[in-house]
Amino acid sequence: MKLFNGDDLGGPFDLIAGLPLHPLASHAPVVLVPLVAFAALAMSYWPSFSRKYGLPVLVLAVVSQLSLFLAKASGESFQERLNKEVERHESYGEIAPFTFIPLLILLFIRYRMDKTGAGIGSPLVRRLVSILLALAAILALVYIFLTGHSGAESVWGWLAKN
Repeated sequence: MKLFNGDDLGGPFDLIAGLPLHPLASHAPVVLVPLVAFAALAMSYWPSFSRKYGLPVLVLAVVSQLSLFLAKASGESFQERLNKEVERHESYGEIAPFTFIPLLILLFIRYRMDKTGAGIGSPLVRRLVSILLALAAILALVYIFLTGHSGAESVWGWLAKN
């Protein structure tokens, strides 16, 4: 892919139909991560919610995790294309996909515990999983907010200055 100045920046995470992939790909985690995090909070409190909606939430969580890594990979290519420093956004974007992994793992554990009934795990273990799931959901929410806000600020921040 040739740029205006003749540099070649091609790659799988560059353009789709002439549009940069990162702004397109970054909207998926911004929508899906909070959706999964709020569902995880519901699962941590209501086992009946987990039994009924646990599998769709788990599938959505896997899609969210993949979208986080796609946004991260496309962001690296997009930064080269822009030739602009987005240091805060980049640092949050490096961490965000990894803050979602504990949520994904704990969602699976909680779903399996609730699917098999109240007989699996002691009440203490079930309570601990619920607390950790809620904390992981909050962590994912905080990082997706910080990442998205810093990215939007780097793109739209000039409006506030003018």
